[in-house]
Amino acid sequence: MTHKIRPLLLALFIAPLLSSTVRAVGPGIDYLNPTTLTGTIYADASLKQELFTFRRTATASGSAIHVVREFNLPNGKLAAREHVEYEGGQLKSFTLEELQTGAKGSAVVESGKMNFDYTQGAAKKTGSEKFFSEILVSDMVGPYIAAHWDALTAGETVKCRLVSVSRAETVGFKFFKESDGTWRGQPVVIVTLQPSSFIIAKFVDPLHFIIEKAGAHRVLQYSGRTTPSILKNGKWQDLDAVTVFDWK
Repeated sequence: MTHKIRPLLLALFIAPLLSSTVRAVGPGIDYLNPTTLTGTIYADASLKQELFTFRRTATASGSAIHVVREFNLPNGKLAAREHVEYEGGQLKSFTLEELQTGAKGSAVVESGKMNFDYTQGAAKKTGSEKFFSEILVSDMVGPYIAAHWDALTAGETVKCRLVSVSRAETVGFKFFKESDGTWRGQPVVIVTLQPSSFIIAKFVDPLHFIIEKAGAHRVLQYSGRTTPSILKNGKWQDLDAVTVFDWK
């Protein structure tokens, strides 16, 4: 597959217009913590086959925050890496390195615009669009859910736009509460993320986030498309998997 579909960097065919009901991502959202977070990516909900490990490391320098997100194979080899830069609580840049396939891309905010660049082999894509504070990359999803917790648990739909580096654009998505439940003995809320357009939703499976009901409303587990590729039948393919985070 030439263009990859990412869990929050999804390659879609139609980008719906930004809704006036989108809620702002305020500068008060904490993108520094946790400074270290690990997790495991499994093949399915049985959690028996480990495919990758995940590690997030964040550092601060003044008002700037730098985040590195690494995805490693079970043997420790780096499969993919993401870099995210925040300034004053707002997204400034995102870069993706797909070490397995050699593809790489970036989304950089400059002068009120988000500029895209993506390279895979000899193919290259670029793009530019107006930047909104509601534009998210994968690292921002957990804090975004927590920031809109009251609205989500009240039954409201919360909209955003997600960066798709491989298509050099952003795409409209929406969060909504799916149900209440229990996960490993604790009360949780299941939040679903799916395309805003019903047409796109026919082609893209929703993602499901298991969020702790009390406390900081951290993402404990999510199911859906994830960053690393998987090799099947001699070809690199998109991966739908289950990620479980190790909160300390």
